[in-house]
Amino acid sequence: MHLVYSNVDTLAGWTKYEMFFYIGTFNIIDSLWTFGPFFNLLAIPGMIRSGALDYYLTKPVNAQFLISLRNIDPGSLISALTGIILISFALIQGGMELTFGRAVLYVVSVFHALMIQYSVYFILTCSSFWLVKADFVDSIHGILCYFSTRPVDIYKGFIRFVLSYVLPYGLALTVASKAAIKTIHSPEYTLFLVLSWSIFAVSIGVWRFSLKHYSSASS
Repeated sequence: MHLVYSNVDTLAGWTKYEMFFYIGTFNIIDSLWTFGPFFNLLAIPGMIRSGALDYYLTKPVNAQFLISLRNIDPGSLISALTGIILISFALIQGGMELTFGRAVLYVVSVFHALMIQYSVYFILTCSSFWLVKADFVDSIHGILCYFSTRPVDIYKGFIRFVLSYVLPYGLALTVASKAAIKTIHSPEYTLFLVLSWSIFAVSIGVWRFSLKHYSSASS
């Protein structure tokens, strides 16, 4: 990054310290993702094949919630601390002011960004109800995370379209960071909120549809 910014002042409108803030935000969201849903969702294909999913379907709790957050990984929060240090460094060195209002908006945005990431991964994971293996899901997730280590603003054409509207990891991270340190317009933020809740609603629908076609391996 230092090499890039030694030649230019901004990259697609992002200064060096704004980019540091973005990377810190990426670390925070990725840490929260690993802390909660990731390893739980990763285990779903095996649960379907073995019939272990039946155990969670019989519980008097929302099954999607239970299988998504049944276990947590506290150790992953170390990465969140690294992200907080990085965004603090960016704010101080970049001379950026984080007002209380922007801080609240940032927290709300991080939550919705995490919701988008969860919903997309969960929808793809539901393909396990029909496929013997769904290894491609984690591969797609890895690719999306790789491209999302940079703001979606730097991309053009097909990649930007996918990261913004089809599998909107990039949009989620970009909007979350913009909410704290840059100007964000109402249409862009409204789109972000609508997308997050819409994709989450789709994940619920896909889950319910999948359960209707689920035949226990243990039966």
